[in-house]
Amino acid sequence: MAAPEDLLTPAETAIVSGAPIKEVYKVARERLPGRLVVRRGGKVMFRAPAAVCVRIDHGLPKDVPVRVRKVFYSHVANDPKAKVLEHRDGLLSYVVDASAATRAVTEDLAAYRKAMTLIVEDPEVQSGAATFRGTRILVHTIADLLKAGASVAELREDYPSLTDAMLAAAPVYARAHPKRGRPKAPAWRGAEPTSTRRVKRAAA
Repeated sequence: MAAPEDLLTPAETAIVSGAPIKEVYKVARERLPGRLVVRRGGKVMFRAPAAVCVRIDHGLPKDVPVRVRKVFYSHVANDPKAKVLEHRDGLLSYVVDASAATRAVTEDLAAYRKAMTLIVEDPEVQSGAATFRGTRILVHTIADLLKAGASVAELREDYPSLTDAMLAAAPVYARAHPKRGRPKAPAWRGAEPTSTRRVKRAAA
């Protein structure tokens, strides 16, 4: 598990918890203990146990009351090494395997950080867009091609320098760093035409 002082962005928390980023914000706003949420420079960050809580929350049945969820997340915040958690609420008893969630978050966080070592954002390369270290291959391009169904063989043929680790890293990076903003307008849009020609309309 990451050290308690490690801070994750909302996008990173979504990656290692398996929950959509909107769900991450909802859990943070309504259910997480305040000490697991940190604000730095106006940005929201999460301590590592928060990702465990979000992963648990994502896997719980929708009818589990919020008050029960809060009890579980308080236990995780107090003891990041907590294993099986049990809580009785009225006639119902709830059980959560916190150790399994912790293990999954730990593995996914390790995979994410390994992926990040292969990727750089160098202003001198591709205008600072994310590329694989030592190449000019755009990470989002590879992620988009994989999502569209391109095979590894096809990608290797077009990009011989791609490694297995790079191919595995592309979708991980793309999920944590989605493309933002509108696509750039074509260079021709708004430009003056190079030539014009008047055409006489035929009579009906």
